[in-house]
Amino acid sequence: MNKRMSVGALLGAAILAVTGAVNPAAAAGNLIKNGTFSAPAAPAGGVVEFYDGESIGDWQVAGADARGGVTLYSRALTQYTYQAVDIGAGSISQEFEADTGSVVNITWKHARNTDPSCAKDMGEQSYSAQVIAPTGDPVGDSYNPIGPRFASVNKSLQFIAGDDDRFTLEFTGRAPEGCGPLITDVVAKVIGHVVR
Repeated sequence: MNKRMSVGALLGAAILAVTGAVNPAAAAGNLIKNGTFSAPAAPAGGVVEFYDGESIGDWQVAGADARGGVTLYSRALTQYTYQAVDIGAGSISQEFEADTGSVVNITWKHARNTDPSCAKDMGEQSYSAQVIAPTGDPVGDSYNPIGPRFASVNKSLQFIAGDDDRFTLEFTGRAPEGCGPLITDVVAKVIGHVVR
C-alpha cells in the first residue's frame, strides 16, 4: 500500500473521530454513473477494448502508452449480473461531486480474471483504488481478488468531503501484459454528514 495513501486514509478516519458526530444520511443515489459498466453493451459472449484517451460512458480510460487500455467483458463472459472491466495495465477514472462534510463510502465488487485467452499463469492481479481531491492527499488502498467469482472488496474507501466538492475515483491495474482483475458494481454513497 502506498504510504501516502494510507496516511490519507488514517487522516480521514481521525478527522471523523475528532470533528464531531455523524448524522446518518437519508437514502441517496449512487454518486458514480455507469457503475455496472452497462453502457456501452459488449457483444454477447464478447469483449470491447478501450484505449488511452477513450471513455466507457462516464469513465475515462488511461494507459501507460497509446496501446494501453482496458477491456469491457460482457455479462455472458463474467457469468455475473453485470458487465465488468478488466483494468489490466490501464486505469479508469470518473469525477463525482459530494457536498462539504459528507461522509462518502465507496464499494465495488472484484474477481480474478480467468479468461482462457490470457496467460495461464497470471500471478497476482493486484490493483489500486483511490479517491483524489483537488487539494489534499488521496485516500486509497491496494486490492487483490482471490477467487474467480465476484465478491465485495474487503475494505471499502471512505472519506469526508472537505471544501472541494469535486473528486475523482480512480482504479489502476498492475498487470504488465493486461489480463488483470475484473471490477464492477461501483457504488459511492453519502452515509452521513459531519456535525461541526
